[in-house]
Amino acid sequence: MPGSIRRLLFASGGTALLLLGAQGQAFAATPGSGSAANAPRYQGQLSAQEAAKLAVGEKQPSIIILKNQHPEVSAHPASASRRAQTTEADQAGVKAELGQVHAQNVKSLHIVNAVAAKITKAEGARLAARPEVQAVVPDLPISQRLPVEKAAGQSAAATPNALQTVCPPNPAVPLLEPEALQLMHVENQPGDTQPAAHDLASGAGVTVAFIADGLDINNPEFQRNGRSIFVDYQDFSGEGTNAPTDSREAFGDAGSIAAQGNQTYDLSQIVNPAHPLPPGCNIKIKGVAPGVNLVGLKTFGEHTQAFNSYFLQAIEYAVSVDHVNVINESFGANLYPDKANDPISLANTAAVAAGVTVVVSSGDAGLTNTIGTPSDAPGVIGVGASTQFRLYKQTSSYATSLSAGGWVSDQISTINSSGFTQFGPQTVDLVAPGDLGWSVCTADLSKYTGCSDFRYGQPTKPVAVQAFGGTSESAPLVSGEAALVIQAYRQSHGGASPTPALIKQIITGSADDLGVVANEQGAGRANAYRAVRTALSVRDSNGSPAGQGNGVILTPTRLISTVNAGTDRNFNLKVTNTSNQVRTVSAAVRTLNPALVSQNTGSVNLTVGTSPTFIDERGRTVSYVQHTFSVPANVQRLNGDIAWNDQAKPNSIVRLTVFDPAGRVVAYTLPQGSTAGFGHVDVHNPVPGTWTAIISTVNPANAYSGQVNFSFSTQRFEVGGSVTPASQLVQPGQTAAFTVHVAVPASPGDLAASVVLNHGGTTSTVPITLRALVPINGQGGSFSGVFTGGNGRPIFGSQVFTYQFDVPGGRSVLNLAVKLQDAGYNLQGLLVTPSGQPINVETTGIPTGPNTVITSTMQFFQDNPAPGCWTAILLLNGPIAGNLREPFTAQITFSGPPVTATGVPNSAGKVMPKGKPATASIRITNSGNSTKDFFVDPRLQDLGILPITSLNPTVVQMPTPATGPASFVPAFLVPTHSSILAVGASSTVPIDMDVSYNTGAPDVQAFSIGNQALDLILAPQLAPGLWFAAPTEKGPFGANGAPTATANTGAVVLANQFDTAVTSTSGDYWLSSQNLAAPYTPLTLAPGASGTITLTITPTAPVGTVVRGFLDVDTFNSITFSGDQVTSIPYTYRVG
Repeated sequence: MPGSIRRLLFASGGTALLLLGAQGQAFAATPGSGSAANAPRYQGQLSAQEAAKLAVGEKQPSIIILKNQHPEVSAHPASASRRAQTTEADQAGVKAELGQVHAQNVKSLHIVNAVAAKITKAEGARLAARPEVQAVVPDLPISQRLPVEKAAGQSAAATPNALQTVCPPNPAVPLLEPEALQLMHVENQPGDTQPAAHDLASGAGVTVAFIADGLDINNPEFQRNGRSIFVDYQDFSGEGTNAPTDSREAFGDAGSIAAQGNQTYDLSQIVNPAHPLPPGCNIKIKGVAPGVNLVGLKTFGEHTQAFNSYFLQAIEYAVSVDHVNVINESFGANLYPDKANDPISLANTAAVAAGVTVVVSSGDAGLTNTIGTPSDAPGVIGVGASTQFRLYKQTSSYATSLSAGGWVSDQISTINSSGFTQFGPQTVDLVAPGDLGWSVCTADLSKYTGCSDFRYGQPTKPVAVQAFGGTSESAPLVSGEAALVIQAYRQSHGGASPTPALIKQIITGSADDLGVVANEQGAGRANAYRAVRTALSVRDSNGSPAGQGNGVILTPTRLISTVNAGTDRNFNLKVTNTSNQVRTVSAAVRTLNPALVSQNTGSVNLTVGTSPTFIDERGRTVSYVQHTFSVPANVQRLNGDIAWNDQAKPNSIVRLTVFDPAGRVVAYTLPQGSTAGFGHVDVHNPVPGTWTAIISTVNPANAYSGQVNFSFSTQRFEVGGSVTPASQLVQPGQTAAFTVHVAVPASPGDLAASVVLNHGGTTSTVPITLRALVPINGQGGSFSGVFTGGNGRPIFGSQVFTYQFDVPGGRSVLNLAVKLQDAGYNLQGLLVTPSGQPINVETTGIPTGPNTVITSTMQFFQDNPAPGCWTAILLLNGPIAGNLREPFTAQITFSGPPVTATGVPNSAGKVMPKGKPATASIRITNSGNSTKDFFVDPRLQDLGILPITSLNPTVVQMPTPATGPASFVPAFLVPTHSSILAVGASSTVPIDMDVSYNTGAPDVQAFSIGNQALDLILAPQLAPGLWFAAPTEKGPFGANGAPTATANTGAVVLANQFDTAVTSTSGDYWLSSQNLAAPYTPLTLAPGASGTITLTITPTAPVGTVVRGFLDVDTFNSITFSGDQVTSIPYTYRVG
């Protein structure tokens, strides 16, 4: 009921049973089930004849829940007696009627106001119609799951009264975990006879590798028929397989893929004592593919850094040595710019070409365009996260202890890294449950340091289970699904294996449409049962089995394009019918209408010490404020946002938990760090009515007191294009062609839509992701947008926007000016050349002594821009100051700051005596919108091979520790006008090496021969700034790890030589690449200000030499180690 948020505990028939979502009605009419005229009506006192009639029939264990739950009388021991008296009075009429019909095992319940009894179905229907009764529900565990082969898009609305359990009614029959097994239709709870994937396949004969940290391969959950399911376990971290390891990722990956369900775990021994569960709250944990063989590849050490080279070695080993079928990668990084051509992405694409399916997690940084590499690499399956909230209720996590309702899963998790990639643009391929589920651990903290009960407030207690989540869980679940697909395909195709491309088509084409925007769900939530049936049915050169199910193969699996704004885009889409029946395939384009149907905005004051409190899942006191809002009927999306001033209270965290009108937890912000200041949730197909939001902060850790702004809004979908033809009859095994037409908006930016395909009562979707280029005319162009915030996960880039535009040839300068509505937003930006180099990295921060002032502006200048498609990437970094929305604008022009040179020689006829100083000057007016540090960088026209300096030591300890002085790897300073960077390393042991730019990309793997490694990076102009070199030893290593060794490194560039005959009052920062002690005293100019730099030219070349060079007017940003190339002034003279 709205405003009533409580927890229900039933003790029925001697069996402990925790029932949630108690508004469920087994006998009474439910919303949408029919008209009110068809609902049972209460007819008053029973006659003897009526009672006798109702008593006839099989009696079922049931619970009669009364409407008035008496929140005014707590179930706390101090008031338990008064509550019992109050509820007994309410129950008198019901119990009297139960006596008339000779009900059995009648028992009053007081913690919840209800009566348990065995009654007939007819009597249950009559009781449900009594005015004081809320619902009559079976006293049995019934899993909430969607009908097999039906789309899941209406889960939040279509089953508002489903009965749910968090503990088994019979401890001897444990619940099957994680909930993902039921949501993905892998395996049902005991007694549920609906078909599922494990009825058809287990992954037998398939080998799956995962790359993570270390684990115990002899854990009981990894034993099958008396033997370990691991066929190989190798270390590439350098620490060895025997070293202590956090292990949570590896256990989570292995358990999600292939846990055997051998053990029974009592959750009453896991949860915090403040939220007890009844003894015997038993679960078993099983993986999606318990029949597979596993290969564990350890790349993350407990005390060593995990460099790219380790992962490349692991991937190569998995493909070339272990000949695995699937590789799971629950790791990633956010690189800028990310063109999906980093070493790990390239290795994964090569593995796919070799016939290996690669599944990668998208990241946990949220919905704000944070998809990480290598999940966007060509050919891989990139997986985001959806919700599975049973664990929330089992553990009373995240304010769910306040609610009497159950839970709604199958939402998009707020940690789901999704949105649009920087190039393409593309989005996740699909989602799978990742928020949160149970997985396994080994209860030995001396070896497996992460296997503690820290999440539930007992950090020193070793445990054999863990709450596992994130896209780190989603990916291995889909890896297990891929294994099921491979086995099923082999069974029906003479032992032949499907290609990775076909596996991806099967998995995405069989996903359940959640009714969510494409840039969050991709093709939908993974459905293993549909995927297995499709794999059994594919007709190709390897076989023509009889079709089953309602499967389709979609080509391509996603539609991607970058086009001019305001144009139309047509796509070709092919649909292959894998069923054994003629199917009518209908198609339409769906997109989200930006107009709001409803909006509730305002603020609450959250005050530690005076706001109400509850005890959380770790036993901590949490302060909270409750807010209610209305959701109208017939909306498809609910957005919930909160913002607080995290700048005023650094490292504070505010949380948002949302409950529907039935009191079910539907969404939670799941903050990923303490540098956010913002939280977001969204809900698909929300039920209409009064919703409840709990806005909370934990005392005292990360506590926040002050104003929290909120906004709750709703939206509807609309037609987003057309499909021709709108429907077709498709014969079994045949393929139909469709043309998808989408109009690209006139405004630059990204657009998402879905092609929704209905076939045989099943829905599949194909995500469409479009980018509209910034329109450019002779004067330039503009774009705008709105920042909100992120979930606190990434160090920088909590929200990312990418804009692309074509620069015509012949332009002397490129000017990009970004303006935020307010100061105080820590924004970084990259200006990326057509060749993919981040030629300039800027920020809204201005260094002022030891501090940095965050302004509202950011300015880029680039001299002589290459013609082609340029990219502007804007990265919002937390924390924010409490605004829900922060608009920004950007202007692109082709005019730069006025620069005037005086006294600069410009002719070979100009004779300058050798050794005699002469002066010149350059006057600069800063026409940009940001304060800049200007300097002059004198260069010769002649190219040279220049050794460059490193800001860190060039001798690297291997393995490289994660902390301490030895953790720093070489940081080579590359000057402007460099076209080749060569980095070399040598050691006494075989090595690899990886070299990457300061923002993560470009990232290039070295060529290695024995104890030597050489990395060559080429571009028309390399990104100036810091490039990091990371040499590593070559694995795999034994149980005791890699030997200690060192590598010596050095670097050179091919660049225009520095002209040391020219000095200036500003100094030259880029000369630091030759000498770290080079003078640098820049001219600092605020917007609109002018100043002069004085140059001294003292010729040093032999007499008669004609000296030709140029004076670059540059800026340097000491925060980003990058800067502008404003203009270039040529000079020429003859030495006399």
